[in-house]
Formats: sequence, structure tokens, C-alpha cells
Amino acid sequence: MIRNIQLKHSGKYVCMVQTGVDSVSSAADLIVRGSPGPPENVKVDEITDTTAQLSWKEGTDNHSPVISYSVQARTPFSVGWQTATTVPEVIDGKTHTATVVELNPWVEYEFRVVASNKIGGGEPSLPSEKVRTEEAVPEVPPSEVSGGGGSRSELVITWDPVPEELQNGEGFGYVVAFRPLGVTNWIQTVVTSPDTPRYVFRNESIMPFSLYEVKVGVYNNKGEGPFSPVTTVFSAEE
Repeated sequence: MIRNIQLKHSGKYVCMVQTGVDSVSSAADLIVRGSPGPPENVKVDEITDTTAQLSWKEGTDNHSPVISYSVQARTPFSVGWQTATTVPEVIDGKTHTATVVELNPWVEYEFRVVASNKIGGGEPSLPSEKVRTEEAVPEVPPSEVSGGGGSRSELVITWDPVPEELQNGEGFGYVVAFRPLGVTNWIQTVVTSPDTPRYVFRNESIMPFSLYEVKVGVYNNKGEGPFSPVTTVFSAEE
């Protein structure tokens, strides 16, 4: 009897009975099936701003054919490995390529692949080399645009900075636009630090507790992105 049977116990076994005058033997092949071994040689063959083309080689199937693969991704901003969205959405066991979609531009990624068979999911492959997606125009404006307070003749505008993983490229900054309520033309200024959460406009013409419309946009080396929705902010009191 083989206890705690494992994959390594597969092989040919011979049972022999021997007496003082004779011996009899019988042979049998033992096949132990298990979940697949890790896929091998995971590579990123092509990268764009939001996609990555992957390829890999099949690992050992452990006597049960691979029926599907799944792809996992990791970035410096993610909590561990996350299941990635792929095309095709379901990767069958005979397919060894897939395109990962819905990636963030200008973010460093690494990928790994997991094979599954009727027994279950196997150990993941070794990670691919780290690759960075290409730059793109930013698509997410800052949130929680507000303001108020400050000293006399000041208009204080505040916002929550855009996270690094959503900045989409180098040279990221903000375009702060404001105007007195009822005025047509916007006054605009550029804030070049991506971590800055506020801008203070100082001018003796600002009347105390005056109402302004404000909005904050984004830009990077690839171009200008959208503005936040327009909101209203009061200038400083006396």
C-alpha cells in the first residue's frame, strides 16, 4: 500500500509472490494525476499604452490535459497579483498566447500565467520581465475640487491629486481655471507639481467673500486631458 500518494509515485510496480518451489509476479502501471505544473517562458511580445501581448510555453500536464489558462498582473500600485482581463476572455488549453487589455498607460507591469485541468489550478509561472506601458493623454481629472478660506484678497482652490498610476505619462501637472461668477472668460494658470493639492490666487481686485467658478484640468507630455466639473468657491473673507 502506498500512503499519501503523490505525483512522484507514478510508475511501474511489480508484485511478486515467492514460495520455496516457485514464484509468481504481476506488473501494473500506476498513473497519478494532478494539477498542471507552472507554464514556462512567459514573455511580453508587444506593448501599447493599454495592452500587452503575451506568449508562453506549456509546462507538465501531470497526466491530465490542460483545459484553460489565466493571466495575472502586478504593478507597484496593486495589492499582490490580480486576475487580468484578456482577449480571448477564456484561454483554452491549446492556446499559448493572449492579449491583456484595460491596462493603465505609463505603468510598470509584470505578468504570470496559471494553467488548470480537471484536477484544479496549478502553480503560477515565474513572472515575466517587468515592462512599462506607453504614455497617453491623461483621462482622469482631479476629484474633490473645492476651496475657500485664506487671507484677504485671496482665492484658495483645492483638489485631491491624481494618483500616479492614473497620470498616464511624464510631465504631469494641473491647469487651474477660475472666473468670477457671471464673467465669460476664464483665468488659467499651470501647476507643474503632480502632488500639489492647492493653488492660491492673490490679487487686490478680489473682493471679500466673492463667488467664483473653478475647475481643474490635467496635462502631461502627450497633451491636455479633461477638466473637473465646474464648482463654485468663495474668496476669503475680510
